[in-house]
Amino acid sequence: MKTKFITAALLLFTTLSIAQAQTSDIDIKVREQVEAKYKDALILETEHENGNIELDIIHLKRKKSVIFNSKGVWQSTKYDIKKSELPEKIKSVIKNSKYSSYRVDEVEIIETPTKSIYEIGLDKFFSDDITIYITFDGKII
Repeated sequence: MKTKFITAALLLFTTLSIAQAQTSDIDIKVREQVEAKYKDALILETEHENGNIELDIIHLKRKKSVIFNSKGVWQSTKYDIKKSELPEKIKSVIKNSKYSSYRVDEVEIIETPTKSIYEIGLDKFFSDDITIYITFDGKII
């Protein structure tokens, strides 16, 4: 009986050690990518959620959320910018669209390997708040 218990305990320990080593290897890969992509970034927090790795970092005085998949491949980065930092071209797109009666409430940038977009929260007096997405070249999507 003791032999079975010791064998089971060793098997469990070995399995946990292998899983920890794999996670650590991925975490190291992710941290190296963050250091390369976001020079001098400060990593505040790392979470493993839904098979993804999410890091909260400070980079260029901005808090950013950076997401990697379970293999350590960068998926996206999201961060707030001030309304005043929204380019005039993008403000003009909103002004000349069906959203012209709305006010820009908040702005985030979402970067992915294939594109970067603005996520813009709009509000209007006595109306529901809405969110629109605009590409950096000014197309509402």
